[in-house]
Amino acid sequence: MENSNTPMQTKAESALAEKLEQLIQTLSKPKVADNKTLWGSNECAAYLGLSKKKFMGDVACKRTFPKARNVGGSENRTNWRWVASDVMAWALAQKMTH
Repeated sequence: MENSNTPMQTKAESALAEKLEQLIQTLSKPKVADNKTLWGSNECAAYLGLSKKKFMGDVACKRTFPKARNVGGSENRTNWRWVASDVMAWALAQKMTH
């Protein structure tokens, strides 16, 4: 038997409470400066408004794009990261073509 003083939470309310807890945890983390933050291909693609496939195939391979750092110590492509501020500066330096 359930305590009548405890309101029942719906699935939606439980999901919302879980998301709020995740948000609180994220916001509680210390802010890392953009010149110290490392982005993977997903973050770079999202910042540039591209799909990961388009980013990796057309942008990351450009000679003008910032060099990636292999943070995993192996040749595994999932370990490549870019400095966020370098990616931002590169994006701002690009000429817009319509």
